[in-house]
Amino acid sequence: MLQNTASEHARAGVFQLAEFMDTYNTVPLRRATLVHADSSSYVDEFAYMASIPSGVFVNGTSRYISPILFFNQSDSQRWLLEDWVEYLDVDGGVTQFTVVGDATLESVESVATALGVVPYPWVRGGTSAEIAAYLALADWSESDSAVVALSHDAWTTPTPLTGESSRSMEGLTTVTQTSQVTVLSDNPFSVSFSSTSGVGWLEGAFNWTGDFWCTHVLDDPLGHHVDYSIRSQTYWERFSPLVHAPVPLYFWYPNTANGTWDVTITPQSIGIFPVVLDFELILHPGYTESISVPANAKSLDVTLSWDKRGTDLNLALIDPQGRLVQWAPSGSLISGPGRESVSVPYPMEGEWQVVVAWMNANGEQNNAKVSWVIERLPQDLQYFLESAANGAVLASLLNSPLLYTDAASVPEITSWVIEELDVNHIFLVDPANLHSVSVMTELSSLGVVVNLYNYPLVSQWIRQLSKSNDVVITIPRGDASEFFPAAAYSAAFHGAPVFSLCDQHNVMTTRAEATWYPYLIGPEIDIYITSRYSTRSENGWFDERIPNRYTMTSSVEAFEGFLDDRGAYNSTVPQKVVVVSPDTVIKTSFDRSIQSHFLPGRIPAATPSLAAVQVNRAALHRFIFRIAESADRALVTMYAYTHGAQFIDNGAQIHTIYQFENTSDSVQDAGLEVDAHVGYSEVFASLAAQPALWVLSTHGTLTRYPTDPPARPGGDGLFSLRSTDAEYGRESSSTRDANADKLVNPVQFTEEESLHRIESTATLAAGVGNMGSPIVILTACLLGGSMLPMTLMEHGAVSVVASPRTVYFQPAAMVSLVMLEDLASGETIGSALGHGIVQVSYDYSNPPSQDPRDYACQHVLFGDPSIMLYDPDAVPRVPAVDGQSAVFGSHVPGRGTNPVAALGTSSTLPSALTQAGVDYDYYEVDNYSGFRSLLPVRKCVILEPGSYDSFSALMAVDASALATFVSGGGVLALIGVSDDSEWLPWGASVDEGPSGLSIELTDTTHPLMTTPNLLNSSTSYQGRFLSMWENYSVLATDPIGPVIIASSVGFGKVMLSTIRPSGEWLNQFVENIALWGNQPSLWLRSISLSQVIIWGGDRVTVVLRITDRVGKPVSGVALSLRLNSSDVSDRLHETTPGQFSILLDETWTNEHVGMLTLNLTAKKAGHDTLTLVLYRFMYVRPSPWPAIAILSIGIIALFVGYAYIKRRRGETILPSWHLGSLIRRDNMTREERKRKKEEERRRREERKKKESEFDAKEFFGV
Repeated sequence: MLQNTASEHARAGVFQLAEFMDTYNTVPLRRATLVHADSSSYVDEFAYMASIPSGVFVNGTSRYISPILFFNQSDSQRWLLEDWVEYLDVDGGVTQFTVVGDATLESVESVATALGVVPYPWVRGGTSAEIAAYLALADWSESDSAVVALSHDAWTTPTPLTGESSRSMEGLTTVTQTSQVTVLSDNPFSVSFSSTSGVGWLEGAFNWTGDFWCTHVLDDPLGHHVDYSIRSQTYWERFSPLVHAPVPLYFWYPNTANGTWDVTITPQSIGIFPVVLDFELILHPGYTESISVPANAKSLDVTLSWDKRGTDLNLALIDPQGRLVQWAPSGSLISGPGRESVSVPYPMEGEWQVVVAWMNANGEQNNAKVSWVIERLPQDLQYFLESAANGAVLASLLNSPLLYTDAASVPEITSWVIEELDVNHIFLVDPANLHSVSVMTELSSLGVVVNLYNYPLVSQWIRQLSKSNDVVITIPRGDASEFFPAAAYSAAFHGAPVFSLCDQHNVMTTRAEATWYPYLIGPEIDIYITSRYSTRSENGWFDERIPNRYTMTSSVEAFEGFLDDRGAYNSTVPQKVVVVSPDTVIKTSFDRSIQSHFLPGRIPAATPSLAAVQVNRAALHRFIFRIAESADRALVTMYAYTHGAQFIDNGAQIHTIYQFENTSDSVQDAGLEVDAHVGYSEVFASLAAQPALWVLSTHGTLTRYPTDPPARPGGDGLFSLRSTDAEYGRESSSTRDANADKLVNPVQFTEEESLHRIESTATLAAGVGNMGSPIVILTACLLGGSMLPMTLMEHGAVSVVASPRTVYFQPAAMVSLVMLEDLASGETIGSALGHGIVQVSYDYSNPPSQDPRDYACQHVLFGDPSIMLYDPDAVPRVPAVDGQSAVFGSHVPGRGTNPVAALGTSSTLPSALTQAGVDYDYYEVDNYSGFRSLLPVRKCVILEPGSYDSFSALMAVDASALATFVSGGGVLALIGVSDDSEWLPWGASVDEGPSGLSIELTDTTHPLMTTPNLLNSSTSYQGRFLSMWENYSVLATDPIGPVIIASSVGFGKVMLSTIRPSGEWLNQFVENIALWGNQPSLWLRSISLSQVIIWGGDRVTVVLRITDRVGKPVSGVALSLRLNSSDVSDRLHETTPGQFSILLDETWTNEHVGMLTLNLTAKKAGHDTLTLVLYRFMYVRPSPWPAIAILSIGIIALFVGYAYIKRRRGETILPSWHLGSLIRRDNMTREERKRKKEEERRRREERKKKESEFDAKEFFGV
């Protein structure tokens, strides 16, 4: 039954959801899923994505959601789980903790303690297909539909390609050409020049005299616009009082193509003609080197080195389309000599050109070498990841399980689960169409196949179901640490398709990278080396090219085509785009390039685990925002800001900006109270108090000292605050705007500069822990290119808006205020930023017909664009649902498979389970394989009395699987053990001879014997245990030895017995066993000694903590404790609930020298008894004092004898080099030494003060 499109029956069953998708409610589930992260394979990536339909799914008019994370030890994850637990506390807490993969017991225990619930199910598997199958069986009792995607667990990384070439440059000089151009009218005109193969770099300048001014556009020989100037900047460069002399109209660009270049000059003055322009063209010599980049390239790293000291060589990379993508534009005193390097992630397939240019050639010899490394991705990796990610989204929308297939054939376990769940409709998600005919044939034999074999089909189905236009993009890494799982979770939340930004030929990633090259021209060069306006720098004449508007436009146009090819572009409405990638890989300038038709938001995490935390926090923000201590408050920090200035926006609307007052008004309109601080201590304290919003306006920079190129992205992130607190920044103690320039800029004024304080990302991180889930808006230079946004998100911020470049007061303030107004009116953060950019600055997705009011507002959003600002008093709390008891059609979380598996050879056990009302499956020897197949998703396994001999050999083969089952939270109960069970890790040997009609109950408060049925001693037994694992507790005996033993193992429990119950006793016992897994156990959480090395005669304190299995202290525990044969129970004292101390005094340690074993028993009614043996627990060494005394007496005797002999001989007892002579003395008096010390201290303070003094105006480029 093969269909390339959905059958009418399938559509009728699926699309009935669609009409509700625009109005569905989001409901929290009281569960959490954690996946073991394995950097050695891709099992964890595919396992995570298979978990998504269980954690995020649509049922009827509601979307249910819960966190899915990777195990990691980060504070970010711990804080998120703490917030989630606190939110659910009102509803009764977390009820289900699903573990996926081979996580360590310690890591699972840590999370179980945080969540307050033991894990179930713990799904393991050797392959991702197995894990997906067991997840499906755990959560679905049946399913009309299932989604099948491609998976592959092991990939081989291709060997990097390398190469190098050398060139001797000799006799080359820089050529300067001059000419004049006469301007006769205000019409645009062109000036042309030519470049040849010997030219490496182009440098041009137009200069003139008088009041005339103009702008330019430079076109390369291929017709690409590559350089330009804008009206506002060129005007200031000619007429501003800040410039010492009018600045020429410059261009500066590598020779990307040989041929004719055109400069289009557009006069901006009217009626000032004729004007003579002096045109100077400098052609710097150089050469090109070709590099062939294959498909599937992960990175292209190029290094240029040369041997002539004091020379300046530039390096540029030109893609196969003839466009500049990246460069190393050396040009300052602090750039590294003799070497330049560039790196392009995911370079376009084809012939790349390396441009080498000698910028100060003087005819001498200079030997240059170009070397390169091309790393490649495993073939087809991204297509498998896209298949699984989109499969997870589709399964989430269909409320169906996600299963996996190979490209060549369907795994047996996948076919089996499809049949087990009675699936009728199979959605094969393979947008790259990699699957074989065999796969189609096999799946078609199992149900109606809906083959989504291309990207438009995948997008169509997802968008029709979700009614969403959102998109999620990410990139493959090829190192088994992929961001696709986090992207898939975000996409399931958004109802959006997931795409790799690496298209078939890496065109889109190349266009994205090209948006970043201007950012390698940094502000530090301007501040520390040269003067503003007169140089090629940020804040200088190159300022408006950061970023280059043509590369930005090219990027967004390519992205529109990229989405259109995938059926995911909507030209009529804004589309939210979540970009899951570190900003060191896909630069944030790409995000800004697609603003504002698209509403991008960046998940900037450096690791997949942190990315999962960030997308989860965003998805859960609607709930956990109210957990913040100050969820009803906002922190407003206005240190340097606009005060009374007018601003004309792109719509010609005039605004008068009072930034502090306007910000405070918008915050109050949002229903929040305002906390206003500029003192660093108070700001950090307010952030630690977890506000809903932080608005900061101040000075910022990347690093304390300059670097070339600038440390962007990833700079330290420095910003200005005040050493003492005030409500807002001011220029004097009594005046905000002392010089009436409509700006408040404290560092310009001596009185306030003395209170200026530089803080950094590091000091903020050290001073602030869990920030809650605030939205952060940073109106400051360069901080969007630093580590600050990332650090804020790691500390809980759910959105951070910041610019990676210099911004200017009024336009940056205006963007902030527009955003705040929109947030207060209920808009998302993505929409608010988009509105602010359109109103104030460049919208590259819809370029204006003339220059916008601002070009420097390059704000980007770190975080999910769907985030909203909530007033906790106005937004109702959403109650959480317990998935353990709720039913979502055939989706029954944790109850897809009957919890109890019964093994036997008669109807005895089924009858007892039926009477107890327990859901079970019964297996005999002939269908034992069915039991083994479903073991990983069971809660309890019970062996029927009298069946041990029939099953022991089969179970011995599966001993490892049974051990894994128990340690992961399962219950194993073997009734009627008739032979040795040493095949178990916790086995026992049996004497089969003894028998009787009754037993003696020795642990009468153990829940296995009391809950829900109180058992008596009236049951028969056959045999007793002779020896057993030492950590078993004995629950019942015959007159001589144990007949029922039990213990907790990992998160599970095991019980062995030789009893042969029948009738009502059996029925009650079986019911107790079936429910035993829900009863609490006592657990030794920790035990410690007051010292490591213990001597006889020492006083030692032993401290131990008794908790339940999820770490909650248990008080009132009856403890029995022996060290070897010494009972020390009478020395126990409960100091706090569940914590006990034992004092072993000097007498005790003297009397118990040697290696000691600890034997502990802990009991409390309603809890499993804890029996524990710790071998080699402590070692008490014999007291050293007798030996020391004997040795000391010997030494004294020797010295006395030596002294006696010396005295008899008349010799000096101690030689002249005795200890006192070794102490160096000087001839200074005490007063002289004191005076010298004071002088040294004063010099140190003066040196420290000198080093700490600096000009804050210069430092921040004010």
